Amino acid sequence: MVRQRPCPPILATAAGAALAAMAGAAVAGALGGCSANDDVPSPMLSNVQPDHASPGALVTLTGDHFCQQPQPTPGDDDEGPPVCDSTGDVHFGAAPGTPAMWSDTQISVEVPDGISGRVDLTVIAGGRASNAISFTAD
Repeated sequence: MVRQRPCPPILATAAGAALAAMAGAAVAGALGGCSANDDVPSPMLSNVQPDHASPGALVTLTGDHFCQQPQPTPGDDDEGPPVCDSTGDVHFGAAPGTPAMWSDTQISVEVPDGISGRVDLTVIAGGRASNAISFTAD
């Protein structure tokens, strides 16, 4: 299940739920069934290997939250990393790359034609942008 909207972080705690309950039915109804798993952080890039390559080459991005899905609840049968229901986009500057493989912690992507020199590499997943890391197109 892909999360449709983030839960405000304070409401993902027991104290936050108690505050919402004290605020009344209107607030509780507007926030629906918020839980700790609803607040998935934006995609986070940590590394690209290699950090320079020619157009057409495959590079591997590592990081977290590329699927933009809640983590499994402890004790569930499926406690491994989430399988992505959908993928997103990888941008080398303004040029889109072509992903070959996408998981919650790793993306393999082809370096697009038409770029040269240093560019910012970003991931867009679930409509949310990652941090940028530097990449050099040979």
